[in-house]
Amino acid sequence: MKKALLIAATASLISTLLLVPLFSGCAPATPGGSKDRSFKPLDPDFAVFWDRQTTESAQLLQDLAAEFNRSWQGIPIKVERAGNYTDIFRKVSASIRAGVLPAMAVAYESMTNDYINAGAAVDLEPLLADEEAGLSAEALADYIPGALENNRFANHDNHLYAFPFAKSVLILYYNKKVMQDAGITAPPATWDDFINQCRQIKAKTGKYAHGVHADCSTVNGMIFSQGGDVLKDGKCLYDSPEALAVFRIYEILAKENLAWLVSPSSYEDNVALSKDEIAFVMRSSSSFSDMKLLMEGDTERWGIAPIPQKYPAKPGTTLYGPNVCIFNTTEAHIEAAWAFMKFLTSPEVSVRWSLETGYLPVRRSTLHQPELQQHWEKWECNKVPYDCLAFARTEPNAPGWQEVRDLATRAVSEIMAGVTTAEKAAAALQSGAERILARNARPQ
Repeated sequence: MKKALLIAATASLISTLLLVPLFSGCAPATPGGSKDRSFKPLDPDFAVFWDRQTTESAQLLQDLAAEFNRSWQGIPIKVERAGNYTDIFRKVSASIRAGVLPAMAVAYESMTNDYINAGAAVDLEPLLADEEAGLSAEALADYIPGALENNRFANHDNHLYAFPFAKSVLILYYNKKVMQDAGITAPPATWDDFINQCRQIKAKTGKYAHGVHADCSTVNGMIFSQGGDVLKDGKCLYDSPEALAVFRIYEILAKENLAWLVSPSSYEDNVALSKDEIAFVMRSSSSFSDMKLLMEGDTERWGIAPIPQKYPAKPGTTLYGPNVCIFNTTEAHIEAAWAFMKFLTSPEVSVRWSLETGYLPVRRSTLHQPELQQHWEKWECNKVPYDCLAFARTEPNAPGWQEVRDLATRAVSEIMAGVTTAEKAAAALQSGAERILARNARPQ
């Protein structure tokens, strides 16, 4: 029964992923990837912000927009939930074709590249340098490493086309009760520890140890933790020894029935952890607040740690989370969107956003705010995501990477379903990624 459900879940995920390339790069590009194309605003009276936040995070963003609007003299901000990241990417792609766009939307770097090619994304360099509305050299230096750099696109003169917003790191959530029932007293520090503990949990409790969330950012973080790279000097490395080691971990989890594949777009793994049904979850640190709610404030039953490493002395994980892309609509809408992004990433607002959502601040000075220091003192796990910032690495922003991400997700799903091996999945992913990158590297 479980096997049938697993295959069904995989089929559902693959069907969804097959649709995504239809939207990747489908926006009408102007000659030479022109950045001068203009679009009608979705709402002439509001600077609409398409976001994906839910529950408490969504309400906080609405509250912050209202706070901003009270002191802003221009077009007011209106936050709208537009679905998950894939939904938003599809909606923006369709809106580009229609010639009508919101003022801004959350976007991963791979999505932004497509928006640039369509002439939809605003080049932020003039705004950065503006004497009145720009940011000083001191303010720019305050942003955490990689937060700004990964929004600069080498294929577009290394200009900045999106602004950091909701950053997070890949971390390990663990259930102390399930671990203790299996005789385990500490979370795994290495990948060998992880596999051994999964086997011990299965043997001692009969439970799954882990719920696998098929996700490219998770795969990339695991590769970083192996000491590997995903893309280097323009070459994709999904067939490297480090990448293959990651896919073999998934293969062991599947073959030995140590984990199951989480349904697409669900948080079944988080729920299972909160019900003492599994021991480990690998998710974004942005799930921290939701996990607290699921655990009903009982810090004795769970904790968080860096993901396992091949070399604990040289750790690695993923720095991910969306940025905000501002679109070429009217000057008034662009000004409002830019002002709102500066407001959201100011140290005072950034610490509030971090404490109430679990996302990490994008500015160094935020780490010295008294509220954050007090937060760390309340529970030893509170500081873990912030400590991971020191070794977190950004993901590629190469043209076509959105399609590559989908292939990586599919590779994990097929391994977990038992329809392919680690070696075959890595080879297929590498081959597919090379084709996508080569196709997107050609002049438009």
